[in-house]
Amino acid sequence: MKRFFPGLMMAAFLAVSGANAADEIAFVDLQEVFKRFYKTELAQDQIRQQADDIKMEREEIEAEVKVMKEEIEVLRSDSRDSTLSAEVRQNKRDQLEEKLVDLQKKEKDMADFEKLRMQQMEQQNTRMTKKLFDEIHEAIIGLAKAEGYDAVVDRSAQSRIGTDTVLYSVPRLDITAQVLAVLNEGREKTQVDQPQFEVEKKEGE
Repeated sequence: MKRFFPGLMMAAFLAVSGANAADEIAFVDLQEVFKRFYKTELAQDQIRQQADDIKMEREEIEAEVKVMKEEIEVLRSDSRDSTLSAEVRQNKRDQLEEKLVDLQKKEKDMADFEKLRMQQMEQQNTRMTKKLFDEIHEAIIGLAKAEGYDAVVDRSAQSRIGTDTVLYSVPRLDITAQVLAVLNEGREKTQVDQPQFEVEKKEGE
Protein backbone atom coordinates (compact mmCIF):
# COMPACT_ATOMS: atom_id res chain seq x y z
CA MET A 1 0.00 0.00 0.00
CA LYS A 2 1.24 3.49 -0.86
CA ARG A 3 1.71 5.84 2.03
CA PHE A 4 1.35 9.64 1.79
CA PHE A 5 3.33 11.91 4.02
CA PRO A 6 1.28 14.73 5.57
CA GLY A 7 3.40 17.40 3.93
CA LEU A 8 2.94 15.90 0.47
CA MET A 9 -0.78 15.48 0.99
CA MET A 10 -1.12 19.12 2.00
CA ALA A 11 0.89 20.24 -1.03
CA ALA A 12 -1.28 18.16 -3.34
CA PHE A 13 -4.44 19.58 -1.74
CA LEU A 14 -3.23 23.15 -2.12
CA ALA A 15 -2.29 22.55 -5.74
CA VAL A 16 -5.72 21.16 -6.57
CA SER A 17 -7.65 23.79 -4.61
CA GLY A 18 -5.47 26.55 -6.03
CA ALA A 19 -6.21 25.42 -9.58
CA ASN A 20 -9.92 25.36 -8.86
CA ALA A 21 -9.78 28.84 -7.32
CA ALA A 22 -7.91 30.18 -10.35
CA ASP A 23 -10.63 28.86 -12.64
CA GLU A 24 -13.20 30.90 -10.71
CA ILE A 25 -11.52 34.17 -11.68
CA ALA A 26 -11.90 35.63 -15.17
CA PHE A 27 -10.20 38.54 -16.87
CA VAL A 28 -11.56 41.16 -19.26
CA ASP A 29 -9.98 43.99 -21.23
CA LEU A 30 -12.42 46.73 -20.28
CA GLN A 31 -10.89 49.30 -22.61
CA GLU A 32 -11.16 46.93 -25.56
CA VAL A 33 -14.77 46.15 -24.69
CA PHE A 34 -15.61 49.85 -24.50
CA LYS A 35 -13.90 50.57 -27.82
CA ARG A 36 -15.58 47.70 -29.70
CA PHE A 37 -19.04 48.07 -28.12
CA TYR A 38 -21.23 49.29 -30.98
CA LYS A 39 -23.07 51.81 -28.79
CA THR A 40 -19.74 53.51 -28.12
CA GLU A 41 -19.48 54.33 -31.81
CA LEU A 42 -23.03 55.70 -31.83
CA ALA A 43 -22.25 57.89 -28.81
CA GLN A 44 -19.02 59.14 -30.37
CA ASP A 45 -20.89 60.01 -33.56
CA GLN A 46 -23.21 62.21 -31.53
CA ILE A 47 -20.30 63.93 -29.82
CA ARG A 48 -18.65 64.54 -33.20
CA GLN A 49 -21.92 65.97 -34.50
CA GLN A 50 -22.08 68.34 -31.53
CA ALA A 51 -18.49 69.40 -32.18
CA ASP A 52 -19.34 70.09 -35.82
CA ASP A 53 -22.37 72.15 -34.75
CA ILE A 54 -20.22 74.19 -32.37
CA LYS A 55 -17.67 74.80 -35.13
CA MET A 56 -20.38 75.92 -37.55
CA GLU A 57 -21.96 78.27 -35.01
CA ARG A 58 -18.55 79.73 -34.17
CA GLU A 59 -17.80 80.31 -37.84
CA GLU A 60 -21.08 82.21 -38.19
CA ILE A 61 -20.17 84.48 -35.28
CA GLU A 62 -16.63 84.94 -36.65
CA ALA A 63 -18.15 86.04 -39.98
CA GLU A 64 -20.21 88.66 -38.13
CA VAL A 65 -17.11 89.85 -36.29
CA LYS A 66 -15.20 90.12 -39.57
CA VAL A 67 -17.93 92.31 -41.09
CA MET A 68 -17.94 94.51 -37.98
CA LYS A 69 -14.16 94.95 -38.18
CA GLU A 70 -14.39 95.93 -41.83
CA GLU A 71 -17.07 98.52 -40.98
CA ILE A 72 -14.86 99.84 -38.17
CA GLU A 73 -11.92 100.32 -40.52
CA VAL A 74 -14.12 102.28 -42.96
CA LEU A 75 -15.42 104.50 -40.15
CA ARG A 76 -11.90 105.03 -38.80
CA SER A 77 -10.70 106.05 -42.22
CA ASP A 78 -13.67 108.39 -42.80
CA SER A 79 -13.23 109.99 -39.37
CA ARG A 80 -9.72 111.08 -40.46
CA ASP A 81 -10.65 112.15 -43.98
CA SER A 82 -9.84 115.85 -44.26
CA THR A 83 -11.98 116.15 -47.37
CA LEU A 84 -15.07 115.65 -45.22
CA SER A 85 -16.56 118.37 -43.06
CA ALA A 86 -15.81 118.50 -39.35
CA GLU A 87 -19.43 117.63 -38.62
CA VAL A 88 -19.33 114.54 -40.82
CA ARG A 89 -15.99 113.43 -39.33
CA GLN A 90 -17.41 113.81 -35.82
CA ASN A 91 -20.43 111.76 -36.80
CA LYS A 92 -18.10 109.06 -38.12
CA ARG A 93 -16.14 109.09 -34.84
CA ASP A 94 -19.36 108.66 -32.87
CA GLN A 95 -20.37 105.72 -35.05
CA LEU A 96 -16.86 104.29 -34.68
CA GLU A 97 -17.07 104.36 -30.89
CA GLU A 98 -20.43 102.59 -30.97
CA LYS A 99 -19.09 99.95 -33.35
CA LEU A 100 -16.03 99.35 -31.15
CA VAL A 101 -18.29 98.78 -28.15
CA ASP A 102 -20.47 96.41 -30.20
CA LEU A 103 -17.38 94.55 -31.41
CA GLN A 104 -16.06 94.10 -27.88
CA LYS A 105 -19.43 92.74 -26.77
CA LYS A 106 -19.65 90.39 -29.77
CA GLU A 107 -16.17 89.00 -29.12
CA LYS A 108 -17.04 88.43 -25.44
CA ASP A 109 -20.29 86.73 -26.46
CA MET A 110 -18.33 84.48 -28.82
CA ALA A 111 -15.88 83.47 -26.08
CA ASP A 112 -18.70 82.85 -23.59
CA PHE A 113 -20.64 80.86 -26.18
CA GLU A 114 -17.70 78.63 -27.00
CA LYS A 115 -16.94 78.03 -23.32
CA LEU A 116 -20.55 77.13 -22.56
CA ARG A 117 -20.92 74.81 -25.54
CA MET A 118 -17.65 73.03 -24.76
CA GLN A 119 -18.77 72.51 -21.16
CA GLN A 120 -22.08 71.11 -22.39
CA MET A 121 -20.30 68.73 -24.75
CA GLU A 122 -17.91 67.54 -22.02
CA GLN A 123 -20.82 66.94 -19.64
CA GLN A 124 -22.69 65.07 -22.36
CA ASN A 125 -19.63 62.95 -23.08
CA THR A 126 -19.22 62.15 -19.36
CA ARG A 127 -22.86 61.09 -19.02
CA MET A 128 -22.79 58.93 -22.11
CA THR A 129 -19.50 57.29 -21.12
CA LYS A 130 -20.87 56.46 -17.66
CA LYS A 131 -24.05 55.04 -19.20
CA LEU A 132 -21.99 52.84 -21.54
CA PHE A 133 -19.73 51.56 -18.76
CA ASP A 134 -22.80 50.84 -16.59
CA GLU A 135 -24.23 48.70 -19.38
CA ILE A 136 -20.89 46.96 -19.89
CA HIS A 137 -20.66 46.35 -16.14
CA GLU A 138 -24.11 44.76 -16.07
CA ALA A 139 -23.19 42.49 -18.99
CA ILE A 140 -20.00 41.36 -17.25
CA ILE A 141 -21.87 40.63 -14.02
CA GLY A 142 -24.53 38.64 -15.88
CA LEU A 143 -21.94 36.61 -17.78
CA ALA A 144 -19.88 35.99 -14.62
CA LYS A 145 -22.93 34.68 -12.77
CA ALA A 146 -23.94 32.48 -15.69
CA GLU A 147 -20.44 31.02 -16.01
CA GLY A 148 -19.90 30.66 -12.28
CA TYR A 149 -17.00 33.05 -11.87
CA ASP A 150 -16.38 34.44 -8.40
CA ALA A 151 -14.57 37.52 -9.68
CA VAL A 152 -13.76 39.33 -12.93
CA VAL A 153 -10.59 41.41 -13.10
CA ASP A 154 -9.99 44.25 -15.56
CA ARG A 155 -6.65 43.38 -17.13
CA SER A 156 -6.47 46.78 -18.87
CA ALA A 157 -6.27 48.60 -15.53
CA GLN A 158 -3.08 50.49 -14.76
CA SER A 159 -1.36 51.66 -11.61
CA ARG A 160 -0.70 55.28 -10.70
CA ILE A 161 2.71 55.11 -12.35
CA GLY A 162 1.24 53.77 -15.60
CA THR A 163 2.21 50.12 -15.32
CA ASP A 164 -0.21 47.24 -15.93
CA THR A 165 -1.95 46.08 -12.76
CA VAL A 166 -2.39 42.55 -14.14
CA LEU A 167 1.02 41.36 -15.29
CA TYR A 168 -0.15 38.03 -16.69
CA SER A 169 -3.37 36.10 -17.23
CA VAL A 170 -4.07 32.76 -18.89
CA PRO A 171 -5.71 33.39 -22.29
CA ARG A 172 -8.44 30.80 -21.68
CA LEU A 173 -9.64 32.85 -18.69
CA ASP A 174 -10.06 35.98 -20.79
CA ILE A 175 -13.77 36.63 -21.40
CA THR A 176 -13.40 39.83 -23.44
CA ALA A 177 -14.77 38.22 -26.60
CA GLN A 178 -17.70 36.71 -24.70
CA VAL A 179 -18.61 40.04 -23.14
CA LEU A 180 -18.51 41.72 -26.55
CA ALA A 181 -20.70 38.97 -28.01
CA VAL A 182 -23.32 39.65 -25.32
CA LEU A 183 -23.18 43.43 -25.74
CA ASN A 184 -23.24 43.40 -29.55
CA GLU A 185 -25.89 40.70 -29.83
CA GLY A 186 -28.70 43.17 -30.57
CA ARG A 187 -26.64 45.40 -32.86
CA GLU A 188 -28.76 44.97 -36.01
CA LYS A 189 -32.03 45.73 -34.22
CA THR A 190 -30.59 48.72 -32.42
CA GLN A 191 -29.17 50.17 -35.63
CA VAL A 192 -32.64 50.01 -37.15
CA ASP A 193 -34.34 51.56 -34.12
CA GLN A 194 -31.48 54.07 -33.63
CA PRO A 195 -32.12 54.92 -29.97
CA GLN A 196 -30.24 58.12 -29.29
CA PHE A 197 -28.68 59.45 -26.14
CA GLU A 198 -30.31 62.61 -24.86
CA VAL A 199 -28.43 65.57 -26.27
CA GLU A 200 -28.37 68.89 -24.49
CA LYS A 201 -29.79 71.78 -26.44
CA LYS A 202 -28.42 75.26 -26.47
CA GLU A 203 -30.08 77.91 -24.44
CA GLY A 204 -33.01 79.38 -26.28
CA GLU A 205 -33.71 76.24 -28.35
